[in-house]
Amino acid sequence: MRNHTQLASSARFGIASFLIFVTSVAFGQSEERALKMVQALRLGENLAGMTYRFAKITTTYRGVEATLGKQKADELLRAEIAVAVPKHQGEWNRNLAQAWAPLMTSEEFDSVVSEKQKSPYASKFVSLQDRAGATMKASSEPLLKTVLAEVLTGVFEKSMPKK
Repeated sequence: MRNHTQLASSARFGIASFLIFVTSVAFGQSEERALKMVQALRLGENLAGMTYRFAKITTTYRGVEATLGKQKADELLRAEIAVAVPKHQGEWNRNLAQAWAPLMTSEEFDSVVSEKQKSPYASKFVSLQDRAGATMKASSEPLLKTVLAEVLTGVFEKSMPKK
């Protein structure tokens, strides 16, 4: 009786482990395909624009702008964004892929990438953008703050007179 109970328990554990493994492999494939979609459709390219918009409303940037003038401050801001964003773009894209991965299947991602608006899943993709965006916002806010801090630090330091 005891061996039978142990055997049944081991079998349930084995089945549960197998199901977790299969699910994680499928999710991994979906995440990989989601990343391909993010890259192919250039969905993550909003990092530079968001950094620019947020930087422009900070006290730090406004101080630099008052010191250097609008044009010089803007040129400096754009230059710093061009340096900082590429260092973080991969992580930003991976976060975006993680936000999308549970929402669609690998096949759906592939279809959207290859067929774009003609994909039978295009309307599903559009309908899920707000959900993916909300997840992305929650998971990537710290990354955006990091990028913004790097950019503003560079802008501030480069705006100071040389000693």
